[in-house]
Amino acid sequence: MSNIIKKKILYHFILIFTLGLLFNSIVNKIENLNPIIKSIADIRFSDLYFSINDKNDTSEIFIVDVGQKDPLQTRKEIANFIKKVNDSHRPKVIGVDVYFDAKYKDAAINNLLTEQLSSDNVIRVFQVQKTEKGDYYPDHSYLPGLETNYSSQEGYSFGLGKPTEYPCVRYFKPTFQIKKQKSNHSINHISKLIAEKYLAYDNKKLSSEINLEKKMMINYNINFEKNRIDINDSTRYHELENKIILIGINTYNSKGYPLYTDDTHFTPLNKNYLGRSIPDSYGVEILATIVSNLIHNEYLSFNPILVKVLNWIISILTYIILLYLFISLNESFIFFKVLSQTIGLLFLVIISLSVINFTNHYIDLSMAIIVMFIAAEIVEINEELLIKIKPDLLKSKFLNFFKSKLSNE
Repeated sequence: MSNIIKKKILYHFILIFTLGLLFNSIVNKIENLNPIIKSIADIRFSDLYFSINDKNDTSEIFIVDVGQKDPLQTRKEIANFIKKVNDSHRPKVIGVDVYFDAKYKDAAINNLLTEQLSSDNVIRVFQVQKTEKGDYYPDHSYLPGLETNYSSQEGYSFGLGKPTEYPCVRYFKPTFQIKKQKSNHSINHISKLIAEKYLAYDNKKLSSEINLEKKMMINYNINFEKNRIDINDSTRYHELENKIILIGINTYNSKGYPLYTDDTHFTPLNKNYLGRSIPDSYGVEILATIVSNLIHNEYLSFNPILVKVLNWIISILTYIILLYLFISLNESFIFFKVLSQTIGLLFLVIISLSVINFTNHYIDLSMAIIVMFIAAEIVEINEELLIKIKPDLLKSKFLNFFKSKLSNE
């Protein structure tokens, strides 16, 4: 590579760095004010993967839909359901993803519900609330006589804090540390407890590869459409024997969207990448997916540092190659630009999808794909800018900027 090309590469990267800092500062200032930018920022490569990847059926996990009724009626139906299935078709685990508000007080119904929720195969959800000081604490609502048990019978869901702070549910954390009486207290995700209890029936445990202290990426690979049962449909109770049952709202309309708004969330399965105006999944179905991931060790592993390094390396190499082609080919550059971009884009997309599909390791090459798409245009723009400004002056300003930064430190 000649010295002229080496100099051009240096000047191009100085210019890119300078313009990048300026662009980044502008975006950071308007990101919170601009809903379009926020929507784009929330898009991930996993959205593409999950939208085209086939979903599997499951014979192990069923979702029992409670619908949206009078709260006391719902409590009565849940209590009666647990009693009936435990008496005749006992499931291995029953997860109850329903929060029982303390303001609804009917002694007879609450006592019946408390008795059934205390069954040894039932695991209950509680909410995690956040104080004004930023501390977290468990909120169990209130049912008379119902004892709390963090280690095996009660778990939190993924909604730590306000759901709107996490617009798309991609991750969950198996365990979480909260402050209790001036000390740290470990609580468990309800999906983790359900999976552990189910595996224990066959003297199995969660995979030793799972790091329970770190957040994990959800693999949305299960279709529960055939496994939804209305809580009052006793004709299907026989299907629940020795299975995992999750109880919660799970009613969908004819278009495949949640019929109700309670406990609904955006997931990578959403058909609308931009904006995501309509939530696409209920919380109980996300919990069921996580349980399946844990049982079969099918969650997606994710190393953000590795992904960032890969994106930077591919992006830099892409730019250097296109700049070299621009200088060397001149008038023929347009043809080779389109050809190289097309091949490069297909290659990166296929590689990313293949790695996810065959290894369950999530590699998001979105940044590299974007660079592949726009790098050629940036090369041409930067060449025009370098003609109009003096490269040596740009280099001098750049070096002075770094010297001032170092001296300040």
